[in-house]
Amino acid sequence: MKITNLLLATGVVLTVASCGGNGNNSNATLQGDQVTMPTLTAEMPSNSGSTSTTAPISTSSTMPSLSFLSDSEATSAASSIAKGTVYYVNKAEGSNRNDGLSAANAFKNLQKAIDAAPEGATILVAEGNYLGTLDCGNINVTKPLSIMGGFSADFSKRDVLKYQTKVELTSTASGTAKGQGIMTIDIQKGEGKNVTIDGLIFNQGNAIAYNSKREGQPAGVESPMMQPVGSSGIGGPDCNEPNVFTNRMSLIYFNNPEVNINISNCAFVNGSNFGIMGMFKGKATIKNNIFVNIVMAAIDIRGSYNSMLKRSVVEFDHNTVLFSWSRTKEFTDMGYGLRLMPCTDYYCTNNIFGFSIFAGLDRTHIDSNKEAESKRICTSVNNLFCFNKQADLTLPGGGLFLRVKAEDFDDVETLNEVKNNKTIKDAAIFNNRLDAAYANGFLSASYRETTDYDPNSSANQFRASMGMNQVGKMESSATMFANRYNLQKALLFFGAVEGQGAQVIK
Repeated sequence: MKITNLLLATGVVLTVASCGGNGNNSNATLQGDQVTMPTLTAEMPSNSGSTSTTAPISTSSTMPSLSFLSDSEATSAASSIAKGTVYYVNKAEGSNRNDGLSAANAFKNLQKAIDAAPEGATILVAEGNYLGTLDCGNINVTKPLSIMGGFSADFSKRDVLKYQTKVELTSTASGTAKGQGIMTIDIQKGEGKNVTIDGLIFNQGNAIAYNSKREGQPAGVESPMMQPVGSSGIGGPDCNEPNVFTNRMSLIYFNNPEVNINISNCAFVNGSNFGIMGMFKGKATIKNNIFVNIVMAAIDIRGSYNSMLKRSVVEFDHNTVLFSWSRTKEFTDMGYGLRLMPCTDYYCTNNIFGFSIFAGLDRTHIDSNKEAESKRICTSVNNLFCFNKQADLTLPGGGLFLRVKAEDFDDVETLNEVKNNKTIKDAAIFNNRLDAAYANGFLSASYRETTDYDPNSSANQFRASMGMNQVGKMESSATMFANRYNLQKALLFFGAVEGQGAQVIK
């Protein structure tokens, strides 16, 4: 691993980490700022995330406390997490012929436990990779219940980053069976009931098609650029598998469930089409998660109530959202952290939004009903914004949207409450957890196209006389686009910044 000091033209020194490739780094550009990179060496922090050195960021507001399972609670997890029915899932040692009601008789398959468990049950999931029935790559949550990952094989301990419970697709288990998400939440008539997803690690990176010519791969970055969704390329853990096909799926998809949803202590990494997306009726609490290298947007969810008197609610708190890419390699649209969507009240607090191709927050969608739009609540309190290419917030107007920096949020009338939002240009806040090669490639990412078209050529004059389309050749290339981010490096973002973004999972 390499620790790298970045020196902006302004003279601010940024410290970031590089962990992959040959360690060669190229200059990067962000809105005209030049970045140079002398290097030092250091050891990689532990993947468990249990210990870290952090640098607090001062703020004038009081930071709300986070509540997680203590070590003693984790030791007796089965008795402390739920008092109702508890089911156990263990990919390595379980069997779907078991009843799933004890650690010794655990199911092998998470989908089997979801189907067998009654409403309100808690499902404890041991470390392993869970890909749905017959490893199809889809998991469907069809009833209110809790899914808790990160347990040891004997279920005596819980450590989300040590005992990793993954939903990590492969080139052969890539979500082709059904659904629009790797995990789909599809629950009707569940008003007031709850779904909890806690401690799962979603990663689509090994099932994404990357450029077979290895184009768009900056030095030190793990993979070439991503191929368009719906096309094939190379893939797999080492990018050596041919004919890998990318499906258009979100990591979690809301199929208009009528239920309250709690998503905490999860990782969403390498998504080809949104992190969490869809419509829902209820309240969604999304807390203490990381979203790293997502195409389109990390969060794009909206309420679907028809009543003027009722809206859905999203509480988005203590999340780290980094490297949000546009729809295509041309970088023409999308590329957001959190989209503040109609029919929904958004309370956005204590998050980090960084390295977005477009903006950290997007409030360009408005409700067609003027009265409903006037009642929407959107807040931004104590959020950090860093290295977002176009803006920290986008609003309607100005041709291609208004672009707003965090220091100007006070002037945004459609934000009901704003406080302590900051634009940061010092990557040292990440405490050596940032992959420098990836960050530099992102900041300098560019698209180019060249054409070879001559309307006066003999061929085109003949084609014109025959009423045929004229022909020419166009070549396009990008220096980088949605390249895979190493999963274990991404997990280092838990606890990278004390008090803001995703914190250490205790």
